[in-house]
Amino acid sequence: MIRKLRKFDYVKPKTVADVVSLLKSYQEKASLLAGGTDLMVFMKLDYLNPKCVIDLKGISPLDYLSWNPSDGLRMGNLATLHSIINHPLIREHLSILVQAGKALGHPQIRTRATVAGSICTASPSGDMAPSLLALDARVKVTSPSGERTIPIQEIFAGPFKTVLAPTDVVTELHVPALPSRSGGSYCWQPKVTAVDETLVGAAAVLSLIDGNVLKDVRIGLGSVAPTPIRAPRAEEFLRGKKTEDRVFEEAARIAAGETRPRSRADYRREMTKRLVEQALKEAVDQARRNGG
Repeated sequence: MIRKLRKFDYVKPKTVADVVSLLKSYQEKASLLAGGTDLMVFMKLDYLNPKCVIDLKGISPLDYLSWNPSDGLRMGNLATLHSIINHPLIREHLSILVQAGKALGHPQIRTRATVAGSICTASPSGDMAPSLLALDARVKVTSPSGERTIPIQEIFAGPFKTVLAPTDVVTELHVPALPSRSGGSYCWQPKVTAVDETLVGAAAVLSLIDGNVLKDVRIGLGSVAPTPIRAPRAEEFLRGKKTEDRVFEEAARIAAGETRPRSRADYRREMTKRLVEQALKEAVDQARRNGG
C-alpha cells in the first residue's frame, strides 16, 4: 500500500567529503539519493523511513563516464542507464551493458536510474548486476576511513542487502577492458507485469583462441538466487572447450544446477538453461567479429 511520505531532512551536499560527514552523523538513519527510482518507491511503500535523504545530484564530479582501451570503463555514481545506452564507445566495446540497460525499466526511468544505484539496491532481479558480474567489475567506496575497492561479486549479501556500511558511499564502478577476441551478451526473460521485472537474466562474457576455443568465460545470473550470482562450475567446464552446440547445452545445464530460485524453481531453471545457451552463442559471435 502506498502511504504518505513521512517527514525527513533533505540535504544536497557539494562534495563527497560532505556526504561522508553526513553519513557519519546520521548512520543508518540516512539514505542516499542518486536517481531515486528505487528509493522513492521504497519510501512510499513504507519499506524505508530515513531521517535524512542525502541528494548526490549536486556533486558534479560524480557524473562521468570515461573509456580507455587499456583501462576500460569508469563511471561515477551519477552515471545513468540512459548515458550508458547512448555512449558510442560503450556501444562499440561493451554492448552487453547496453543490452542490460535496455532491459531495465522504461526510457523515462532510465534517464534517472543510475548504474551504481541499481547495484546498491541489490535487487535479486536487477538487470545490471549479472553483466557487471560477468565483466568482473570493481566498486570504489569512500568512507570515513578512506577509499577502498571491492570486487562486485563480494558486494551482495542478501536480497536487497550489500556489505556496505551505513557510512559508505559508492563513488565509482570500474569495468576492466576486455582482451581482443572477446565478446559478451545479456539475455533475459521478463515477468508479464506492469513493470516487466526480470524473471531470469543471464550474462556471458568470453574470449576465444583461434576462433573456436574458449579461453576464458564468465557467466552472471540474476533472479535465480537470493542475490545475483556467478556460475563458477559452468565457467570451469567451458574453459578450453570448443565452441560447439553440445558444449553450450551442457554448460547451460550445469549453470541451471547452480541456481537457487526462491519461487517457480523448475521454470526458472529451464529458462536459465535456454538463456545461458543463447548468451554464450551471442558472445561467441561477437568475439569472432572482434578479431576472434
